[in-house]
Amino acid sequence: MKISVIIPTLNAAEDLPECLLLVLSGAAGQLREVIVSDGGSVDDSAELAEKSGAQVVAGSPGRGGQLRRGAQAASGEWLLFLHADTHLPQSWGRVAADHMAHYGG
Repeated sequence: MKISVIIPTLNAAEDLPECLLLVLSGAAGQLREVIVSDGGSVDDSAELAEKSGAQVVAGSPGRGGQLRRGAQAASGEWLLFLHADTHLPQSWGRVAADHMAHYGG
C-alpha cells in the first residue's frame, strides 16, 4: 500500500462522494490512505470524507496550503493529488502499480 491520495476541498459535497467512491473502488491494493484537506467548507464535505474513511485535515482556504497540509499528513511513498470532481477509471490502481514498478516504486 503505497499511494496517499490527497484531495483539497472547499464546499465540494456535491462532487466528493463519487470521487471517493471511485478512488476506493479502483485502488487495486495500492492505496495507503485518502486525505481530504478541507479549506473551511460550510457544507458536508468534511463529514462525507470522514464517513468514507478518509482522514480530514483542516485549515484556511487556499490551494497551495491545502496541498501542503495534505502532503504533510501523508505516509504513502507516492502522492496522488486530485480535485474533488475527478472521476478516476476503475483501472487506476493497476495503472498506478505499473507506473510505480517501472519508476522504482
